[in-house]
Amino acid sequence: MWAQIKKFLTTDLQVKLGSLVLAVLLWFFVVTDLDYFHDLNLPLIIEGVPLDQALSVEVPTTITARFHGRGNELLWADLTMPVSESGLVLDLSKLKGTEQFHLDAYFAENPDKIRLPRDYQLDLIHVVEPESLWVSLEARSRRDLPVQVSASIVPAVGYMLVGDIRIEPVRIEVEGPLSLLGELGPLRVPALELEDVNADVAVRLPVEVHPAQLFTLDQDYVEVFADIQSIGTVSFTDVAIRLENVPRGVDVTVIPAAVRVEAEGGLDRLLELQAEDFTLYFDFARNWNPEQQLYEVESILPEGVRRISQMFPEKVEVVQQ
Repeated sequence: MWAQIKKFLTTDLQVKLGSLVLAVLLWFFVVTDLDYFHDLNLPLIIEGVPLDQALSVEVPTTITARFHGRGNELLWADLTMPVSESGLVLDLSKLKGTEQFHLDAYFAENPDKIRLPRDYQLDLIHVVEPESLWVSLEARSRRDLPVQVSASIVPAVGYMLVGDIRIEPVRIEVEGPLSLLGELGPLRVPALELEDVNADVAVRLPVEVHPAQLFTLDQDYVEVFADIQSIGTVSFTDVAIRLENVPRGVDVTVIPAAVRVEAEGGLDRLLELQAEDFTLYFDFARNWNPEQQLYEVESILPEGVRRISQMFPEKVEVVQQ
């Protein structure tokens, strides 16, 4: 018996598979040519909102409605609805304030608001969900809000962040219902965390505002920039030493008046600097001691310089005449 079954399954296999495929296709065409009732999810399209008005309560973005039609058209509609321009239109051009819409009655009175492709031979039977909805309009207004960004960028070994992390723009204009705009706080974006970074950073992050349906932004993203440079050392000669807080009438001399420094920092930044960009100083009132001859000087470093790794000479002489 098993031999007979095996022979049946292996003999004329291509012919049998072809017959099976044809039978399935024939069954499919026969079945889908019959009439059915089927629930479809369609976008709810809001139209007719005056320019000076805005929605003040959220409304569903999709509506489930029961349609009658041939099986093949219902199947095709189910596949193409999400990517087509089909939908059920709610016209708010005559709305004043707040109103409840009973959707079955609304679309029965406004069949032109059922937006389907011309070649779809489908009949709307009734709206399944939601059966009704409340819609409210109020005055539209604008507000300029700061953007709050949480960004952590850790350079790789041998690299450093030059300057601060920059955010552009730092404020974004939000438009929406007047009563809700006052409740909004800083706009938020997803946190940015980068590690082992060895190149400049330029990242675009989406701006979040809730509920998103009720507000529009003049820009829906911010950009985060960071200047990442390899660490290097550059020598600068004739860096002048400045005297500070010298009493009036007192003659003080620094020997030498200028020194050579080796600065460590972002290499690209260091190559842009001149000796005049460094500030070396001695605070006479705070540090001078008549019994001390040699002193270390203090420094204010330009942006992008981590430290002065060496100074020649390391100490200077401060002489009161």
